Formats: sequence, structure tokens, C-alpha cells
Amino acid sequence: MKLPSIDSARFSCCLLAAVLILSSVGCSQEEKKRNYSVPEQLCGLDVGGKLAEPFMPPGDRVHQAEEGGGVSIWHCDISVDDKAVFQMAREWWKPGWSARRFAPSQAYVEPEHEAADESYVYSDEGAVAALRCTEEGNDWDLFLVARVRDAGVPDEKAMGKFITAYRAEVLKTDPCAEE
Repeated sequence: MKLPSIDSARFSCCLLAAVLILSSVGCSQEEKKRNYSVPEQLCGLDVGGKLAEPFMPPGDRVHQAEEGGGVSIWHCDISVDDKAVFQMAREWWKPGWSARRFAPSQAYVEPEHEAADESYVYSDEGAVAALRCTEEGNDWDLFLVARVRDAGVPDEKAMGKFITAYRAEVLKTDPCAEE
């Protein structure tokens, strides 16, 4: 049985069309870039946009929205093109909890690394720092949370740097006096 031969010109045209389609799909994905500037102040804190930049995806506009500010909880959501990318939070919590214990149960962060002094934990998608306000006579401790959200970009090294800067910035404000 003899198989029909394929016309080489027709085969070449089909091959060329397939290559062009695949290359145009690849180009459209590569063209996505960040058309906004990451703010230097995040949620009113001088944490520095450079530290948050690794978590920010391509897009056209960035937006920050703070909620809370009351006695027990505060959070700030950062979005790009109306998609949640990053969140910072502060929460007063019972004394005696470590950052490692607080992270998965209250902040939904699975810690992979812990500071030598156990004051903070972090992974590629989140971090928690504990500020011991009970050591200063308060009834509660303060926990700081940073999390990459659905549309954000996980980055372990950047998260470690971010949580240390976030903690240092909050410590400048005498946070235990806020209770």
C-alpha cells in the first residue's frame, strides 16, 4: 500500500504558519511589563518600594487600601490592575505565642525559615514577625504579617529582607504604646 505524498510546498507553508503563530504567542507573553512605579511608602510606612518590587507583577496601575487601624487589627492590601498582589497586617494577639506558631494558624503563612532570635519567620509567600509588648507590661503582643496574594510573585530572599525592614520600621513608632 502506497501512502499519498505530501506536497512539499504545502508542508512548508503549514510549517511556517505554525512557527509564526507560536512565535506571536511567545512575544505577547514577553511584552507584559510593569507600567507603574512601586510606591516608596507602603501603607504609610517607609519600608521602601525597592523591597516590595520583587512581589509586584506586570501591570498598569498599583493601588493601596488600608482597613482597620483600631485596637486589634490593621491591614493594607496592595493590588495591581484590581488583582490582589501583596498584604501587610498588624494584629494584637495573646502573649506567649511565637512567630512560628502564629504564622500558620492566624496569618495563613507556612514558615520555612526562622531568625536566630526567633523574632520572625518567612517563606517565599509570607512572613510573620513578633513584637513582645508583654515584656513591656502590656496584655498583648503585636504580630506583623506580610503575604504575597494570588496575583503576586513569590520570592523567598525578598520576603526575608522585607519582613526585617517592616519590623524595623514599626519598631521606630513605639508600637507597644498603641495597645
